[in-house]
Amino acid sequence: MKKTAFYLLILCACLASTQSAWASWGSFVATGSTTGIGNPSCAFLSSDQAVCAVRSGKSAMMVNQFNGSAWGTWKSLAGAVETNPSCTSDGAGKVICAATATNGNLLASTFNGTTWSTPVKVKATLYSAPSCAEYKSGQVLCVARGATGGLSWSLFDGSAWSAFATLATTANSAPGCSTDNNNGVICAVYTTGGVTIVNRFAAGAWASFITIGGIAAGDPICSSLNSGGKVACFAEAYTSGIYGTLFNGGSWSSSNWAPYGALGGTVATNASCTTQSAGNLICGVLSVNDSAFYANIYNGSGWLGWNKIGGSGIGIPSCAALGTGQVVCTVMGANNKLSSVVGP
Repeated sequence: MKKTAFYLLILCACLASTQSAWASWGSFVATGSTTGIGNPSCAFLSSDQAVCAVRSGKSAMMVNQFNGSAWGTWKSLAGAVETNPSCTSDGAGKVICAATATNGNLLASTFNGTTWSTPVKVKATLYSAPSCAEYKSGQVLCVARGATGGLSWSLFDGSAWSAFATLATTANSAPGCSTDNNNGVICAVYTTGGVTIVNRFAAGAWASFITIGGIAAGDPICSSLNSGGKVACFAEAYTSGIYGTLFNGGSWSSSNWAPYGALGGTVATNASCTTQSAGNLICGVLSVNDSAFYANIYNGSGWLGWNKIGGSGIGIPSCAALGTGQVVCTVMGANNKLSSVVGP
């Protein structure tokens, strides 16, 4: 994967243990005694509040709410799922969490800040976990790998889900999708040879696939910078480092995408990234060396470097903005219990 000027601004490419600049991170706290499987997914709800979901050992989608200082109680929603969930804000004060059901359908539920809706089953033949993202205020797009290797997608318009449609491509991974906070959704997926390709859904239609390149080893993730339609997408490379690419907004063309650049680190899985303020990003990852949680910040002009925050976990963490300049990051422990930390 090539480096780009955006990522050559990295100040430290290694997983460092310096804590002095990160003193505002809190301590890890338990989210409860309930156990889960796989990777959690968390999303912004309202100021100082976030919602997370994870798959239970009984194949149910479990959900919980963080109020800025404490967690509620994990609750299992009706229906059996076989993938990690994907949660997203709808941009209008609600959170939607969805997962692929055991029969290949999409199972989705909406949280209005007080109660969860009865999960809706949307007919589909999905072959991966979905990735869901805000499209326009009150609307959410969910995308997954389909039965024929293309991408299957459905749009929730605030009251109902559209029938799943197919976007033709050759997808060898689940997609990673993000709102661009500009009435669009950008998705990345790996195709033949681990090469990353990206597409954008806007004005009710998909644009065209753009090839980014690289050789990836896992599912991609994308995150909005909440600034001028900018979206960054990240991958775990076959060399076990984290790489990223940036869409700088504007017209949908390859010239507005940066080539992959290295963020460094030695990891077993991808990072989780979210914006804490316009133009900024914070990413969290678990190190393969000590299983601890590390974080890195892009401050609008450069990366501050990976720093050890602590804790211990497996898989991919999930970080969500709290709307206060801070984020909450949730980690699955080796004991299958979830813990979280707030910062920076």
